[in-house]
Amino acid sequence: MSQPVAIVPCSNYEQERVAESVGRAIEMLGGMARFVQPGQRVLLKANLLSASPPEKAITTHPAVVETVVRAIQSAGGAVTIGDSPGSSVRFNEKSLRALYAVTGMSDVAERTGAELLLDTRSTEISFPAGKLLKRIDVIQAAVDADAIVSLPKFKNHILTTFTGATKNMFGVVPGTKKALLHATPRTLANFVDALLDILQWSAPVLTIMDGIVGMEGNGPSGGQPRQVGVVLASRDGVALDAIAAEIAGIPPEHILLLRQAAARGWWSGRIEDVPVLGAALETVRVPDFVPARANHHPESGTGIPIIDRYIVPRLVNRLAVRPTPQRGRCTACRTCLRACPREAIEIRDGLAHVDYGRCIRCYCCHEMCPENAIDLEQPVLSRLLRL
Repeated sequence: MSQPVAIVPCSNYEQERVAESVGRAIEMLGGMARFVQPGQRVLLKANLLSASPPEKAITTHPAVVETVVRAIQSAGGAVTIGDSPGSSVRFNEKSLRALYAVTGMSDVAERTGAELLLDTRSTEISFPAGKLLKRIDVIQAAVDADAIVSLPKFKNHILTTFTGATKNMFGVVPGTKKALLHATPRTLANFVDALLDILQWSAPVLTIMDGIVGMEGNGPSGGQPRQVGVVLASRDGVALDAIAAEIAGIPPEHILLLRQAAARGWWSGRIEDVPVLGAALETVRVPDFVPARANHHPESGTGIPIIDRYIVPRLVNRLAVRPTPQRGRCTACRTCLRACPREAIEIRDGLAHVDYGRCIRCYCCHEMCPENAIDLEQPVLSRLLRL
């Protein structure tokens, strides 16, 4: 059922070492010519969450991006590097140029001749096959591409537990529309279904994960860089995420996204059913990888509209960890205001304040804060219940 996942050890970002490791992973899957045909326009969808330097392990490392660009070019493809980043980054040419400069993508483009995505047009496409999303707003570059190659980063995620191949494709949704997708679903289960629908529509021909240095703790931006030392590659993003989570010591049954992918029949739900090429899993596991802080977020609705509309949101408010801006670290930069899909944040007396009655616990503010100034604190009721 699942496609094979190639695992290749890689200890650092020295360009020759990365080229060797990524090249081996691609060859195990049949070579880049199996995925990209001469003359095709290829969107290389990196994880460029924010304008953060590579050493912070928030974004796909430029050494990995450059290696994949050259592999696609060798197969005859024309490459555009890009992303529609998190909702706090304005999706316009000026912001994108700044993003590419800080993340190292501009240097990659200059060295390789690849294009940078500066086209900020988007379009609404019909997607009848979607379970939740029958229409999806996507960037025009994803529509125009003949093929998409995805380059996720190996990271924890405070909301979805782990973020990788599947959630990376959320980046084909233009920045402001991401906020709407966070705000509209009433449950985490619905949001996960939206992510799976987007993955199904975008259908990357190949996914290569930068797991050389990942992020443990409260990712995708507030955790700590952690040496993992692997490159992963597969045609199957769900299988790749399952293997990556296993390397991080997270059982697949603990990840709602993987459970719902199994419910769709995309994989069996069993790690042992995922074919592995290259290094054996037991040789690359990181047994002490620090998980994201436990988040007791109601995972699914009841199917009863009045309960899902009025009761489930109250459970979120009572039990889920709360984003709490910290005085002394918060600079009142207003990034969290732009990131919040429910307009639940305001600046008062030089500090961000969250209206927890409006907050839906999507943690976009925590995710996008450039100062890592929004902590996640457990409510009293959760502590009393020892959740």
